Formats: sequence, C-alpha cells, structure tokens
Amino acid sequence: MKRTYSALLISTTTVILMQIEKTVLSIIIPTKNEAGTIRQVIQEILLIKESLPPTEILVVDGGSWDRTDSIAYEAGAQVFVEKRAGYGRAILTGFEKAKGQIFLVMDGDGTYPGQAISRLIQPILRGEADLVLGSRTRLLKDAMSSLRIFGNILLTHLFNTLFNSSFSDSISDSQTGMRAISKKATEKLNLDCNGFPLTTQINAQAVKKGLRILEIPIVYRPRKGKSKLSPFLDGIKIIITMIRERMKS
Repeated sequence: MKRTYSALLISTTTVILMQIEKTVLSIIIPTKNEAGTIRQVIQEILLIKESLPPTEILVVDGGSWDRTDSIAYEAGAQVFVEKRAGYGRAILTGFEKAKGQIFLVMDGDGTYPGQAISRLIQPILRGEADLVLGSRTRLLKDAMSSLRIFGNILLTHLFNTLFNSSFSDSISDSQTGMRAISKKATEKLNLDCNGFPLTTQINAQAVKKGLRILEIPIVYRPRKGKSKLSPFLDGIKIIITMIRERMKS
C-alpha cells in the first residue's frame, strides 16, 4: 500500500511539473524611446526568471529613434518593430507574437516593479482568475502628478459607474499599465483600440464577458523621461471608449 501511494505521489508530481514546464509566460513590453530604462526593466525580469514558469520577454517597439530596440535585444529580449502607431497597437502585436498561455503586460519606463510579476500570474496559474490587474495602491514620491492622480480616480469611478453596478465588483485602478491575462481570455475579446484606451477596452469587455477579474496591490515608481500620455486628450478617448463599449450589446 505504501509503495502504491508513493508511486501515485511521484506520478502526480511528475504530471504537475510537466504542466508547469508547458506553461509559458509571455511578458510583453510596449516601448517608444525608452533607451534610458529598458535595460533595467529587462534585467529586473531576468533576476526573477528562475522563479517563473518558462518565460519569454517580448519588446514591441513603436518606432523609437533612441536605440531602445537594440538595447532591448542586447539585454535579452525578443524585439518586434511595430510600424503602426499606438500603445494599444504594440500590445495587440505582442498578443499576436506571444507563444505563452499567459500574457503579462508592463511598461518599459521603469515605473512597474518586475518583482510583482509572480504575484500577478499566480491567480491565473491556480485557475482562480482570467485577468489580474496591478492596482497602484502605493505611489512612490513623484511617481504621478496630482492631475494624473485625479484623472485616474475620475476614470476609474466612471468605469465602475458604467459597468460594475450591473456586471461585477468595483475596480480600484482601471488605468493600470501592468496586468496579466490568459491567452484563452484574450481570444474571447474583440480588441481594436490602438492607443491608451486599449486597457479600458480590455476591462470593459472582460466585465461584460463575465471573466474573473482580480486585483493585486503593487508599487508605482517615478518614470524616467517624458510620459507619452496626454492627460486631457487621452482621457477624452478613454471616456469615449467606455461609452462605446457600454452601448455594445
């Protein structure tokens, strides 16, 4: 009886290990002119890579002129040059190129901690979530301007008003740029936003499709260099995207 139990235990462990080996994580980093930070971002990932399932790092570059693409390649990432403009377009291209069963999206400006990757993917690995958002609950000094903090609160409140009163629980940080999503979940979504509103489109469609959404608190750090986000213009586009997605059947 003891031998049978041991054999069963070994067999079960082997199956679990085989499943883990087959689970590939694709880390997708959209970039444009991030030469000052992209090496550090990739190095942070490489430092924890042994604690992750088999992982690939994809940098999707949107036409940088400061050697972001070559620095990313030298640091150990796969690099894809996306000639079509837009933050969202780069992420969608990453989804298309990725080989993994889980996609982790993070910015290349050093604002999001690589150490949080494992915590974001664990609920998906355990089968507890389809989409996991990194909620920026701790802002380091100078990480975000007062205008952007206000805008984020406003957009998140509007999102919850339009969607979550009818579909699910509230989201605390709808505009976070660090998130993990299963490949199967992306296949259920009809994504077409090329700009910053893509994150809102993902959230909206995930809520309406009944996908399981979790949030994990993360630290948000000051970025180096100028932000590509236009608080007013992109804010208007995000609001339009929310209304459009809410009106869809």
